[in-house]
Amino acid sequence: AVVSTQSTGIWQGKFHKANKGKDGFIGVAPAKAFKPQNPFGLYDMIGNTWEWTSTVYGVDPQTRMPQYTLRGGSYVDSIDGKFNHRADVTTRMGNTADAGSDNISFRCARDATRKDMDSWKAAKTEL
Repeated sequence: AVVSTQSTGIWQGKFHKANKGKDGFIGVAPAKAFKPQNPFGLYDMIGNTWEWTSTVYGVDPQTRMPQYTLRGGSYVDSIDGKFNHRADVTTRMGNTADAGSDNISFRCARDATRKDMDSWKAAKTEL
């Protein structure tokens, strides 16, 4: 259930000294805490936590381990990119599989059914 009027969880305040938590959270928010960010009704596509993907990003130059793509930014990022990363659907970075942080997560997904696609076409939701 949506518990915030914000569209995503990002840092609000003077970085990195004080997060004002105007979105209702200091740090990671629970899934679906923010309204969908697109006409398909998908939640949490930007901000809140980086999303792990299975796409290889490159190789870590120090460890020589493969890096996997993280996308979307997290709550320690900004909408305009003035600090850390820009929280945006096009933002990408790499990290090794042994990395861990409270601002990294993953998404469970399934293929869309014909019924899903028909309901999206019928709704044509504008955000």
